Amino acid sequence: MSYPEVRFGILGCAQIARKVSRAITLAPNASLYALGSRSLEKAQQYAKENNFPSSTILYGSYEEVLDDPNVDAVYVPLPTSLHIKWAVLAANKKKHLLLEKPVAINVEEFDVILKAVEANGVQFMDSTMMMHHPRTAKMEEFLRSSKLFGDLKSVSLFYASSVKCII
Repeated sequence: MSYPEVRFGILGCAQIARKVSRAITLAPNASLYALGSRSLEKAQQYAKENNFPSSTILYGSYEEVLDDPNVDAVYVPLPTSLHIKWAVLAANKKKHLLLEKPVAINVEEFDVILKAVEANGVQFMDSTMMMHHPRTAKMEEFLRSSKLFGDLKSVSLFYASSVKCII
């Protein structure tokens, strides 16, 4: 099955965005369409240092990325305290959202983001790769096998929201 290309815009030049931008460029149905930073110079430097495609449009503000009608989705690697502002603005501009984790400071802010997403008919996903990594499914299979691992009584996780419940 063929899927239409998703044109991503990135808001900011955070370290974590290096990995996600590379994943976007490697995906067969996605493109790194735009990058916005607090200055055009910073966006240019970041794009160069990270080998962004020459077709990537560089902006000197986050707003310009959101105002670009060709951006389908935005990845927001900004500090968590800024997520509510930029996620709601993006949703109101009909941009699908990929938010870096944690997605909000508290449940109230998360509820505001979800309301904006639902009201505007856009998709939301958090950037928790472990949920979608084949290793997670293999680990669950291993832990569920009493022959391989024994009888599991409990699991303690450092960042519990990043993995699905396996018990």
